[in-house]
Amino acid sequence: MKRKRNPVLTGLILSAILLTACSSNEIGDSKDVNQDKIYMDYYISHTEGDENVDITCQFRFAGNNGTTLVLSDGSKVEFDGEKLKADSSTAGGAYYNIRKPVNGFYGKHTIRFTNTSGKQFDNEFTFAPFAITNGTMEAGRTSDLRISYRSAPLTKEDYVEVYSSGTDSSFHYSQDGPDSTIVIPSKELTRQKDKLLSLECKLYREIDLQQSASEGGMIRIRQELKAMKIKLLP
Repeated sequence: MKRKRNPVLTGLILSAILLTACSSNEIGDSKDVNQDKIYMDYYISHTEGDENVDITCQFRFAGNNGTTLVLSDGSKVEFDGEKLKADSSTAGGAYYNIRKPVNGFYGKHTIRFTNTSGKQFDNEFTFAPFAITNGTMEAGRTSDLRISYRSAPLTKEDYVEVYSSGTDSSFHYSQDGPDSTIVIPSKELTRQKDKLLSLECKLYREIDLQQSASEGGMIRIRQELKAMKIKLLP
């Protein structure tokens, strides 16, 4: 068990393109750069209760902080065979986004990037269910609270975090090993002034690309559950 800083991710498109604060928001044209220096950043995000999953693809020149790129004619990005259209924001630069219904989304998907030279890069990922399995509604303050969850196996780059919200006695714990349980020590519960505790739970995955240019890239997945409301007993 180890603590991590609470990532500032909102699940919106901007959370993908602003994840690195020092990333450039400048926009260039992919035909004007060395095709082997294009960094591929793919971000998949879903919040429990939302009918759709957000898929955001962004391309940068010379690394994950470089100039964002609009794909020139002859270059494109496809999600499961569907070509994506370019969009942009003042803060985040150029990106490609599509929303898909979460019902039926679980399983394997492919993102294909074709550069201006016609070279294709196919990268697959699997979107798996994530859920709390012991959704207790009550907990004693003097005993550790165990939060169990179900997900696909975590890799060394993945982790699940649980943290309190709406309290002046906040805490944050995460799990990045094979154990599928996060333990909240009783000392955190005894500090709570209110009788009702709200807990947030999120899963973060990072997947290396199977195919990329020399500059590399990443597939990032974030799944957020609805807040848990737990009544704290004396």
